[in-house]
Amino acid sequence: MTKKAFYLLLFFLLLLTACTSEDSGKNLETENVQRKESAPMITSIKTNFPEKEGWVVVPANSSDLTVTVEANNAETLLFWSVPTGTETWKERELIGYDTSGSDGWKITWNIAGKSLHNRLVVQALGSDGKTITDETINITNE
Repeated sequence: MTKKAFYLLLFFLLLLTACTSEDSGKNLETENVQRKESAPMITSIKTNFPEKEGWVVVPANSSDLTVTVEANNAETLLFWSVPTGTETWKERELIGYDTSGSDGWKITWNIAGKSLHNRLVVQALGSDGKTITDETINITNE
């Protein structure tokens, strides 16, 4: 009788483990899909100046640079000016932010008198409060 109870208990544990593993897999799969769907995505970045050979070329004596972004699942967009070169992220300057995509994501940066040869980094902070993505464009003076 002890052997019978032991085998019954072993069978029950095996069955319980199989059921638990299947449910956990479904939960992880659902969580990953939800994360991907809620992650911010930047689909385009445009400025009020033309791009030439991978650089946005700002004409001399320009006073404002307008940056317009199309993004999904974002709560806030941060706009950074980063000098070109290696390991220059620590020298970045926050040039603006937008917390409401309802009227479109954009900033206007006062560039009067500035010498530009920078990267403009747009960071989209996710509406889930956990995710972030970024895109970069190059900016230079004419």
